[in-house]
Amino acid sequence: MKAVILAAGEGSRFRSTVADVPKPCWRLMGAALVERAIRCAAAAGCREAVVVTGYAADRVEAFLAELTGGPGRRGRSLPIPVRWVRAPQWQRGNGASLLAAAQAVDGRRFLLLMADHVMDPRLCRQAVAAGRHLTDGQVLLLVDPRLDQVYDRDEATKVRREGARITAIGKEIACYDAVDTGVFVGGPAFFDALRAVDQGNGRLTISDAAALLARQGRLVAHPVRDGWWVDVDDAPALAYAQSQLLQSAVSSGGDGPVARHLNRPISRWITALLAPTGITANTVTWMAFGLAVAGAAAFAAGQPVLGGLLVQLSSILDGSDGELARLRLQAGPAGSLLDTVLDRYADAAVIAGLMVGALGQGNPLALTVGAALAALAGVPLSALIKDRVQWLRAQRGDTARYDPLRHDPAWLSWLPANRDGRCLVIFLAGLIGKPLWALVVLAVVANLAAFVRVRHGMADLAR
Repeated sequence: MKAVILAAGEGSRFRSTVADVPKPCWRLMGAALVERAIRCAAAAGCREAVVVTGYAADRVEAFLAELTGGPGRRGRSLPIPVRWVRAPQWQRGNGASLLAAAQAVDGRRFLLLMADHVMDPRLCRQAVAAGRHLTDGQVLLLVDPRLDQVYDRDEATKVRREGARITAIGKEIACYDAVDTGVFVGGPAFFDALRAVDQGNGRLTISDAAALLARQGRLVAHPVRDGWWVDVDDAPALAYAQSQLLQSAVSSGGDGPVARHLNRPISRWITALLAPTGITANTVTWMAFGLAVAGAAAFAAGQPVLGGLLVQLSSILDGSDGELARLRLQAGPAGSLLDTVLDRYADAAVIAGLMVGALGQGNPLALTVGAALAALAGVPLSALIKDRVQWLRAQRGDTARYDPLRHDPAWLSWLPANRDGRCLVIFLAGLIGKPLWALVVLAVVANLAAFVRVRHGMADLAR
């Protein structure tokens, strides 16, 4: 399926309240609005994006060319190729802009997005999945029935539903039960409806065509199940979108108490600072690794306070790499793999630094080395057991992902066995100058957590 992204509007309210630039080119948290729409389409499975330009077309197309390297290409960072078509009558409305893409989609079904609608990628996935069940002649509109959560509802296009069918659509309808998200899945029937309501040189909007399809019983509603979206018309809407993006980025779904209550509030602030820069998520991963190694060196050099501070800062920054990738819609398995491998090397380096530091304080050799070896054996097991149980569940056909927060005993989440908890233990031990205490605690909690997870994992796999 292709995606059609409308980027032809003038955006006068945006330019008067934010900046006098074409709205699709405005960078929000490190990614331009049109770039976000392209990435959302790719996340939903689209193989190509067709961007429709209109207002300031030369500037928008130059921006796209710089981003992609040329029409039909995807550049170094985009996941799918992009080409663009110019809407000669964009001033007549978004319906006239959409008509300009008719030839580019080759009579096939397509996902329609607005470049200025910032959203959770899950919305696009929901629309594309539901669109697979459309019959010829039908058009799907993703609607949001959560009216109390809709930003600036007065400005939204309202819809009234009867079952899965939309019976009325427009900004002025009095009785409605959902609003238009701007996400459609359509085909040739969409263009036919636009041509049918085209009055020549007058206004031509997508809502006009949607209203015709609704009267004909061919406009299907699919309600948003989860996720957020906002139509970025002006500065307040832009600020709301930024807030939603940050909130989504810090929600990894697997945080323990330390990450949730201590690390995330700080990493979110760091991520917001890094987002507009050219620093990549992988660079942040390497920076976090470097801080951990520096902390290990400080412990080994007899500077436990500095070592603890550096290790804790590394733990916080280790959250920012994932946040930055999610914020820019660039999260992928390659970055996750790099993060996992460097975390394990960092853990080993810190344990070695703690051991050398503890020996330097005159602690017993056998106890220090024994605790270090036990910690070195137990610490990597936290991630290893989770991944192994997940893989074994998949092998037996279980599609539900293993979630430690849900499948582990509740008390285990309060044990500092995950990486954020372990780093906090090291930080506190460094502050009081007791590296051996950190080794002993790590050895105990890491191996205890591994033992409990193995028991529960075996019980889960036996069911």
